[in-house]
Amino acid sequence: MTLMMAALATTWGCSSDSNDNEEQWSNSTFAPSAQPTWAVDWTSTATAPDWKNPDPTRFDGPSMSFLVDLDEELTRNSTSEDIMAAFINNECRGVSRRHEWPNGSVSFLLTLKGSGIEAKKPVELRYYCDKLHHMNTVSSIMQFVPGNILNKDYMTILNISDGSSKYPVKTLLTIKIPQKTPFTVNSGDMLAVFVGDECRGVGSRNADANDCWQVTTYSVQAGETAQIRYYSSEKVGIYTILKTFELEGDSQQENILF
Repeated sequence: MTLMMAALATTWGCSSDSNDNEEQWSNSTFAPSAQPTWAVDWTSTATAPDWKNPDPTRFDGPSMSFLVDLDEELTRNSTSEDIMAAFINNECRGVSRRHEWPNGSVSFLLTLKGSGIEAKKPVELRYYCDKLHHMNTVSSIMQFVPGNILNKDYMTILNISDGSSKYPVKTLLTIKIPQKTPFTVNSGDMLAVFVGDECRGVGSRNADANDCWQVTTYSVQAGETAQIRYYSSEKVGIYTILKTFELEGDSQQENILF
């Protein structure tokens, strides 16, 4: 009789633990997986532009020159077919092809033509990446300053997300994970934000707060519905958080449960 009661207690105990565990982690699904290679796909459908330098005899003022460096993502995808141009009043005023430096970085030297009366007019920058068929359009990147020749104050870096034709809306997310998780958090973990099956941003853990992740996410428009996926290196798998949220196009915080 004693043995029977002990067996029943053990059975009931196991059943109760299982239900508690199932209920505790009911806010996510888990799938075994090797470490993912999550990244935003910037491949787009833009067509190559036909920008041309203007006739210099049309302008009475001195020109302006400035240098634009590409960020790491654009540099990695840069080819000799890429082209950059600067516009004033929606008119092309200077075109440049890429220069690759010995260290592998890529720059574009732009020389703008203009008239004295256009001083301080906003300059719009446009860049076409042929490999990705991707266009960047950055309005008011600087003012037109006649006579400026490579002044360091007018050198800039173009990031792939700046005025992106594919993902024009940027949301800065802070994602907080709970203290209790079905895994032990470690340095091999990953977190990413998805819209459907498209990765829209990969997170980095806050160095000062182990339970916080920072993710810059990209969307076609504000209001897209997003979902979080978390890779646990300990469990060797991906947790998909069931709760969804909208990308607002600003700074926002999301608290998640597993």
